[in-house]
Amino acid sequence: MAYNLESSFQQASDLIHDFTCSPCKDDGLNNEAHFFCDECKKYYCNNCVQLHNKLFRTHSVLGRQDVSKWVGYAGLSPIEKCDKHGDKKLELLCEDHDELCCPICVSLTHRMCQSIKHIPDLSKGLKTQIDFKKLPADVDTITTRLQGITKKRTHNKQSLKDSGKKILAEIKSLRKKVIEKFDDIEKKTKDILENQLHEADDFLQDDIDKCTKLTDKLKTYLNTIQSQQDDNISYIAYKKCKDKMSDAESLLQELSTKPDTSLTFQADPRFEQCLSGLNALGKIITFPSKDMLNKFDISHVFKIKARSQYIVKMPSDKKMCGINGICKLPGGEILITDYNNTNLKLLNSQYQVTATCDLPAKPNHLCHIAGYEAAVTLDDKSVHYITVAGSTLTVSRKMTFPHDCIGISHHNGNLYVGSWTAIYQYTMSGQLVKKIYEDNSASGTVNAFTVSRDGTKIYIPASSHNKLITIDTSGNILSTLLDPDINWPYSVCVSDRGHTFVCSNCSKTVTQVDKDGKHKLATVAIWKGGLRNPSSIWFDNPTSNLIVGGCQNELSVFALE
Repeated sequence: MAYNLESSFQQASDLIHDFTCSPCKDDGLNNEAHFFCDECKKYYCNNCVQLHNKLFRTHSVLGRQDVSKWVGYAGLSPIEKCDKHGDKKLELLCEDHDELCCPICVSLTHRMCQSIKHIPDLSKGLKTQIDFKKLPADVDTITTRLQGITKKRTHNKQSLKDSGKKILAEIKSLRKKVIEKFDDIEKKTKDILENQLHEADDFLQDDIDKCTKLTDKLKTYLNTIQSQQDDNISYIAYKKCKDKMSDAESLLQELSTKPDTSLTFQADPRFEQCLSGLNALGKIITFPSKDMLNKFDISHVFKIKARSQYIVKMPSDKKMCGINGICKLPGGEILITDYNNTNLKLLNSQYQVTATCDLPAKPNHLCHIAGYEAAVTLDDKSVHYITVAGSTLTVSRKMTFPHDCIGISHHNGNLYVGSWTAIYQYTMSGQLVKKIYEDNSASGTVNAFTVSRDGTKIYIPASSHNKLITIDTSGNILSTLLDPDINWPYSVCVSDRGHTFVCSNCSKTVTQVDKDGKHKLATVAIWKGGLRNPSSIWFDNPTSNLIVGGCQNELSVFALE
């Protein structure tokens, strides 16, 4: 069986066979196999099998009538096998979906896709490419981070057990000193411990119950949709299911960054001196406390605790810096665009410039893609992918578009690129998916926008109209926010928890808005606090630092609480 394929792939190989003759394939030919040798573990066409049979008369050769047995002897490594279609070989790449495919995948799922490429064509010269050469280092970095988290969580589990043992040991030690009064006080202390454990358990169980309830609801609605014959009931179940999916996304965002709960024991140093006045052996502390958890709540309003400034102008820079884009990398490094000096700058975790990269045109906004890769928009209607390796910045690839490239954001394999008046969705290879939004009522209705962490919303600083506009990924306007402190909004950033911040150039402010973009929660920073024409902003989740740049030689870092 063979499958005809479209476009450029036809030029490389007109037919894709279930099984290709092994000797022919070695000679660069593409002939369908009709035989399989169990001992050679190779496939043969009608011509090649004749030579094989002369050379190896005792070998067991299976014909097409035994093709079901071929699969078991296909000789494919596990990495070559298609996960969706048994032991079919992965031979193709759908560039539209950036997905590896076997011929059946193409026939059933990707027949309408525009760009299907043959893997042998794509693999030519692979080992000389920069991405391939740096892959071991990238994998090592990721695995090291994963192992670090695993080690941390494992240690946390053990530390909880150790803490429990330590508390009991301390309680027993104190009991020996005050045996007469110990029974009564020990009981009271254990009651407190039990209550704290119960409260902490309830706190965790509440999260579990929320997740379980949503899971049950979604399954119920889905079962109704799949089994119901009445279209009206199916539609109602469909709408309710969509609503619950939205609730689930919000809950996932809320719960994903909550820290682990732990218990410790602090003995009261006055115990022996004032035993008669005590009701417990000591104080049991739960971490994090409820007060600390408030900081992680989506409705928490931040305040400035401290402010620092860091010089980012280099001796080679001929002009005052114009920082239009900021993003942080997994290792703590920070990338910034310098529009005025036409370069990118790499900063370490102490905000010191460690490397620069000159660009062919003035850079605007940038976004983190994955690992140590970022994408930056340039004034020449292009997007450059930047790879960071140590203290080296490299342009790994670039794409040119038929429109201006100002704002940029990435989510789940989709690249969102904005001109001054529109937002477009592209694949990572630069194929247009759709135009999401457009407003031609002024020359600057779309600036440095960002996509929410759950991928459901896009926050747009509509500079010309002094508005923050929130849309969904279909382009529907969800909310519009007008406020005196939002004057020529330039850039937006969102924390992992969904806290949203807008920096405005003319009002010289940073404002915090609610996750729906409907209300201003607070004006976090103002001109008197050190802001001068801010045009870029980044919220650093681990430190709760707000990093702000603009037309100045310093980067302002606000420690929030």
